[in-house]
Amino acid sequence: MLDARALRRYGEEYFDYLKYSQKKQLIKSHVSELLKWGSKVLNSNLLDGKGKSALDVGCAFGYGVELLSSLGYDAVGTDVSTYGIRQAKRNNDKDEFVVCDVQENLPFKNKFDLMICLEVLEHLRNPLRALQNMYDLCDSLVLCTTPNKTVERIVKRILKDFDKTHINVKAPREWEKQIRNTLQCRLIRIECFVDVSFQTANKLFFKSLKLPFGMDTRILIKK
Repeated sequence: MLDARALRRYGEEYFDYLKYSQKKQLIKSHVSELLKWGSKVLNSNLLDGKGKSALDVGCAFGYGVELLSSLGYDAVGTDVSTYGIRQAKRNNDKDEFVVCDVQENLPFKNKFDLMICLEVLEHLRNPLRALQNMYDLCDSLVLCTTPNKTVERIVKRILKDFDKTHINVKAPREWEKQIRNTLQCRLIRIECFVDVSFQTANKLFFKSLKLPFGMDTRILIKK
């Protein structure tokens, strides 16, 4: 069970509970699959970041930033967790990692070509304010993933216990309606999906599959 004020505001105990340091390759694969999906939707290669900038909102230990940098993006990261940012700086050569709350502000002067926000919105009291702040600082595209309320509700009933830091989980239709009412964007694409992974002979197989009742929701917002 997670709570106790998010185990001290997403500190060391929180990440240890999630065994986060063991999920580096899974997280990088999750980001890669999201970029492939976005590329297909937009008919544009998001896996080529040369000459482009990117911001990972809720970057934790910086695994997403590392993946984006390997694709050529000038990538930086933010997180509300001081502990997470400390680990990100320790794990990466670059030091462009900032502690901040996306609901309040994003302390950057320049806009970013790409912004990603993975499994963060469900933790926020005001996710639409967070999306507005990301959209204002974005020059082109925002990509997010977040749990699907419809499926998570079923899982809660089965397990009778779930991540209590998930305070704002929504169904895909809720996200689409609220985003359209909040942002003046050119394109929105929202769909459910599930991550499938397994390890064989030291090789990780990872694929994100579109499913009507997938565990997660991916969101694409084009400016």
